[in-house]
Amino acid sequence: MEFEFKEIEKKDEKQLMSLIKTVLDSLENKEYFIPYEKWELESMFDKTYAPLYGAYDKEKLVAMTQLYIREDFLEEYINILGLKGNKVCELGGNLVLPEYRGKGLITELMKIQSDLAKKMGFDYIISMAHPDNIGSKKSLEKVGLKYVKTTIVNEKFLRDIYMKKL
Repeated sequence: MEFEFKEIEKKDEKQLMSLIKTVLDSLENKEYFIPYEKWELESMFDKTYAPLYGAYDKEKLVAMTQLYIREDFLEEYINILGLKGNKVCELGGNLVLPEYRGKGLITELMKIQSDLAKKMGFDYIISMAHPDNIGSKKSLEKVGLKYVKTTIVNEKFLRDIYMKKL
């Protein structure tokens, strides 16, 4: 099976929303993913907020990642990690359809996003995963992010935080 990796365009919005719903509905543990807020879903194609890349099987969108680049939204994590004064972005929104898991799609998309972060001049890339989400944590480690600490984020979500100096 050959996949195409590229920026997700507005014309694929229906596929994107379907991917998000399918993946979130199928999670074995609903705590694995911090739910999107309405404004986040409405900002999906705002490149000044979070560039969005996907993996396609022919024309079908089967996986996605986001690179959160608006530092004002990352302030909590910057403070937790003691990174004030550095340019920080977050790798997130890593979703893959259940039948496409285990094919390295998220790892490849995270590499693309990591390269983008470097080109954009970020000092650090961070990401997080629920402590029990072994698959996500393995993917983060595959692209060079290192475990830093376990903490509560957004006042209610237990997360392992990972970081990489770019």
